[in-house]
Amino acid sequence: MSVTDRRIRQKAEVRQRILDAARQIAREKDWNAVTIRSIADAIDYTPPIVYEHFENKEDVLLNIVKEGHLENRRVFDAILDMDLNPEEKIVRLSMRQWAFAHEQPEVYRLMHNPERMEQQRDMVREGMQEAKEKIESLFKAVSHDTEIIGEVIFSWFCLMQGYINLITSIQPQQGAKLLEDVHDPKMVALFKQPDQLFERAIRRFIRSL
Repeated sequence: MSVTDRRIRQKAEVRQRILDAARQIAREKDWNAVTIRSIADAIDYTPPIVYEHFENKEDVLLNIVKEGHLENRRVFDAILDMDLNPEEKIVRLSMRQWAFAHEQPEVYRLMHNPERMEQQRDMVREGMQEAKEKIESLFKAVSHDTEIIGEVIFSWFCLMQGYINLITSIQPQQGAKLLEDVHDPKMVALFKQPDQLFERAIRRFIRSL
């Protein structure tokens, strides 16, 4: 490996360490705790090194969001290309969102922060039209009313966001403890298997179309 190649690789590694450190700080605390200084301390570098890779904290956050969207797009494209019926594709797309929100909750919250949607618009625009058309075709295949597909897709998105935000805000153990006061064992059991609860809700929604 040449000196130039080694330097390029080292630079990429430091850049990734910065992004990983920012995510870890946000996961352990919150995004307000992420600063250039806290990132530098986490990777045992000085702040000027961080500034060599990113302009400021906002640049770090936007790159984390970009990574999240790219990761989701790769998985979404793979699901859309699978040899499955439309209902199963919609379910898998939904479960992907569920999995991502639980695997990377801090990134999911950052990506879906209403205050940042405007900043992310250009970032997610690439390839969005093609994905939109594919998703519309899925819902047209399962819906009886193709005249309101846009509304149907919006309802699907709201259903996903509602479940995900509720379950990620109230951890399963906490939810189960709270529901014990209701004296309803079946409701308590729901929070012990939230992924299955989510999937059943998605399937019910699809069957209702």
